[in-house]
Amino acid sequence: MDAAEATQVAELAAELQRVLLVSSRILRSHTASDAVSAPQFSVLAYLQRAGESTPGALADFEHVSPPVMTRILGRLEEAGLVERAAHPGDGRQVRVTLTEEGLQVVLAGREQRDAWLRARLGEATPAQRDGLRDASTLLRQILIPPRH
Repeated sequence: MDAAEATQVAELAAELQRVLLVSSRILRSHTASDAVSAPQFSVLAYLQRAGESTPGALADFEHVSPPVMTRILGRLEEAGLVERAAHPGDGRQVRVTLTEEGLQVVLAGREQRDAWLRARLGEATPAQRDGLRDASTLLRQILIPPRH
């Protein structure tokens, strides 16, 4: 790769980082509500996928300190969205699970986000949608490693 090509690659990388970061934030904002913030929603969505977790694993996943996760879980528990209980195999561990109300918040948040995205895509021209489809395929091929 020559210097000009390296510069073009660096500029493309910087632009993709901006677009991906901003679009991710926008999508996350469409899952938040008056009831839960985007970080709280992220914890709820993780629990919906995982079934249960520990506060430590949640803190690692969210890249926050254990005290921050403790506060997030406290707010979610007060709102009736999660339950904390002693781990059946190790009484020193706490396991966190989603309540039925928490599950409904996750499902509603995802529907709100998906509806917003569908509306935005519906406003695009057919050519723009084709371009986005192609870009999505390329991003998946280049950025997301295959699972083995």
